[in-house]
Amino acid sequence: MITDIHAAIDTFLQQNSVISLVGNPDGFSPDSYLKAGVVPFIRHEGGYRFYVMKPQGRIPALGHPPFQLCKGTRMQLTPNGGWQDMRENSDEDTIKETLVQTALREGIEELGLKLPNIAGLYDLGPYEFASATTGKSKRMWLFAAKIVDSNDMLPDEAVVETTDERQWLSANEFAVVGREDHRYILDDMEIRLGSLLKE
Repeated sequence: MITDIHAAIDTFLQQNSVISLVGNPDGFSPDSYLKAGVVPFIRHEGGYRFYVMKPQGRIPALGHPPFQLCKGTRMQLTPNGGWQDMRENSDEDTIKETLVQTALREGIEELGLKLPNIAGLYDLGPYEFASATTGKSKRMWLFAAKIVDSNDMLPDEAVVETTDERQWLSANEFAVVGREDHRYILDDMEIRLGSLLKE
């Protein structure tokens, strides 16, 4: 399945431009990022709604996870032809996913994102967040996907089993039920998208 996803993503990226909204880079090379994510969005009543997910809780001591933004680890192609997560010391010579490839793959797997349902793809650049298990600061590279039809997503059975729930939320709604270290990201997205997508 992963090869089919990569092929579909490559075709999509050949046919569609990614619009950069990267303002002030944080000094790290984009290629140094191991985490990337995507936030699908729609215009709604003069504002925005964002498609977010709630993962399955795997560590009982941490309780049930809140809603959060879709993100994941970049992958690399191993010499035996299989894909695996990249690590800090990954081999320089392996074929690696680009940040946008990782973001779109995670969107398909965790959110049920359909590539033909994307009307525009925006590169938002770097954001910081905290590890859910250790609390340590981490970095991710984020993309925003403008969606044509908010109801046109893959069914639950086509989404990875680690996703417990998916929902469209406004930034204000997310501030109540969403992961605390992700809240400022949606607030920032609203400002940046609002200045670009005046309709």
